[in-house]
Amino acid sequence: MMNSNDKISSYQLGVLVYLTVLGVGILTLPASMAKEVENDGWILAIIAGILCIGIVYIMCKVGEKYPQNGFVGTLKILFGKFLGVILALPVFFYFLLFTSLETRIFGETVKLFLLSRTPLEFIIIPILVVSVFLARLGIEPIVRFFEAVTPAILFVLFFLILIAITNTDFSNLKPVLSHDLLSFVKGVKSALFAYAGFEVLLIVFPFIKEPNKACKVSRNAIFLLILAYVIVIIESYAKFGVKLTQTFMYPTLSMIKASDVPGAFIERIEGVLEALWVLFVYTTIVSLLYSLSIVAKDIIGHIEAKHFVAIALPFLYLTSLIGDSIIDMMQYGDLITSTLGLYTIFILPIAMFIVSRFKKAGAKQ
Repeated sequence: MMNSNDKISSYQLGVLVYLTVLGVGILTLPASMAKEVENDGWILAIIAGILCIGIVYIMCKVGEKYPQNGFVGTLKILFGKFLGVILALPVFFYFLLFTSLETRIFGETVKLFLLSRTPLEFIIIPILVVSVFLARLGIEPIVRFFEAVTPAILFVLFFLILIAITNTDFSNLKPVLSHDLLSFVKGVKSALFAYAGFEVLLIVFPFIKEPNKACKVSRNAIFLLILAYVIVIIESYAKFGVKLTQTFMYPTLSMIKASDVPGAFIERIEGVLEALWVLFVYTTIVSLLYSLSIVAKDIIGHIEAKHFVAIALPFLYLTSLIGDSIIDMMQYGDLITSTLGLYTIFILPIAMFIVSRFKKAGAKQ
């Protein structure tokens, strides 16, 4: 039985979605978009965001119809008990591997910019352990933490974006719409997975106080993410140009580093972004870790999800060490998003939505 106080408000749901998505992608997105469609990268980010809003609508409509059944319970209602469990297994592995991917990229980035002489294992273990501590407490303490750090995150983001405007040339954005429709279609997959993380909506409906408001707040969270991504991409192009942006591994960090602070009251302004980015990744890992524990609990039929958070720790550690370099890990990430990610974020929610249109029994139990 769910605790009566283990519920979150509509605003807290929006914060959860926003901070889950805003992770590693914000550092690499300008380069990946520039490689796909060059100057039109910001347009591609908008298109991908609008498509994600469509998927959010589909997820929310299914969740509103079966608000108390949970993800695995809804699959059992729609597809039968046995097939429902089978369909839930790839989602569990997606959350597991996605969490390990985020952890490894975090470790490699911290080692590159902050702790160059620290072994990778000693960077990965602490972030996993502190993530487990918070994820074990449940959804309500998680979103309370997210809610507490949100004002600081938004303020610092606005401050850094304002600083980055200096010494920019917006003529670098020309020509606009220089690519054909096929180029946008080919690049949209890469852009879509920059918004990966909103699939936690599949899991959290039993914990929402007002499920009928989930669609609106989640949509607003995606709109804010689109705005943040578009601003970062445009500023990167304006400061470096498209060709130079393509050569950076972390163009957002390079953009902040190249910016001048009025009065020079901070010597290394990129250190502020690095510290803030650690918080971005932490919130993403916690949210994904909690989601995989809920899926595992419901698949097995266990009472407590927190047990699976601790059980997953060694598996996350081992899988996060796959590959010898950050390049290997990026290829590993592309494989995850092209298979399990495509299934979890698009194929399964659409199938659930279609079947739910014809399924009436069990709704709103």
